[in-house]
Amino acid sequence: MKLAILALEGCMHSAIAGVADILSLANHVMQQSGAKSRFACQTLSLDGKAVRAGGGQLVSVDGAITSRGSFDAIIVPGNLVDHVTAARLQPQYARAGAWLRQQHANGRLIGAFCSGVFLLAGAGLLDNRRATITWWLQNELRQRHPAIDLAPDAIITCADRLVCAAGPMSWVDLLLRLIEMVDGKEIAKLCADYVVIDTAQRSQSIFMPVGYLLSQDPLLTRADLLVRRAGKRPMTVKRLADALGLSERTLNRKFQELTHEPPQAFITRRRVEHARTLLETTAQPVKTIARAAGYEDESSFRKAFRKLTLMSPQAYRTRRMERTV
Repeated sequence: MKLAILALEGCMHSAIAGVADILSLANHVMQQSGAKSRFACQTLSLDGKAVRAGGGQLVSVDGAITSRGSFDAIIVPGNLVDHVTAARLQPQYARAGAWLRQQHANGRLIGAFCSGVFLLAGAGLLDNRRATITWWLQNELRQRHPAIDLAPDAIITCADRLVCAAGPMSWVDLLLRLIEMVDGKEIAKLCADYVVIDTAQRSQSIFMPVGYLLSQDPLLTRADLLVRRAGKRPMTVKRLADALGLSERTLNRKFQELTHEPPQAFITRRRVEHARTLLETTAQPVKTIARAAGYEDESSFRKAFRKLTLMSPQAYRTRRMERTV
């Protein structure tokens, strides 16, 4: 895999250095085993000049985005800038976005993590596509780009050669997924093993602090947390009402006011959203996913899933797999 990293003012330097280190280690391991080196990495800026990272470090680059170069994938790091600086950098973001649109149109894989996802969103690349971002930026992404099909639980998403990863350190997950898409699962697993990276599937929901959740709409965020953490025991309207200290009648009234739908619809949507993430990111059987989403009866799960997505769970998984290539 030949990889390009787009370095903009305020970018996270740790990701640029980390990606280079992992690829160098992977090449070393392959050389030691008698295989050829598979990875090459270059860092590009808009004008070919060094950029100042968010932490103050000066990041040297290998060239400009206009330089002729052959690469399979591009990584867009997150940034560490405030809103005032971000406003000043809008012309740079617009130029970078135009370049990314062109690269995607030319068939390249493009990945972004943390706040770097906003660059893809601003370029219009994520409209009507599945995407994720770190939990504390999700509300802003929803407000600024409502056309995105946001996967709030997902650590990583793939859709139409666009890969999004969640938090500031999710560049590791992003890099491994890009390696898998270009060089295959075995090479990605080898890289993960040698740098001792845990590739087990996980959800963002376990990282969301209670303080953050309570700073949002108190009732809905508490209800969301309860449904997320219900586990294999089915969440019912009665259980939810009891846990919230409300009568079922009061719960129904409040949900109608806040969401314009009954609490059972809210529970179903959260279950199906969790199932969508599992279908996208794991190879678990549908029966297992149904139980993980809180359904004891697989047929009930399939019916609820089809009602909200207009397709069966297996068809959804197949379609998502096709859209990653």
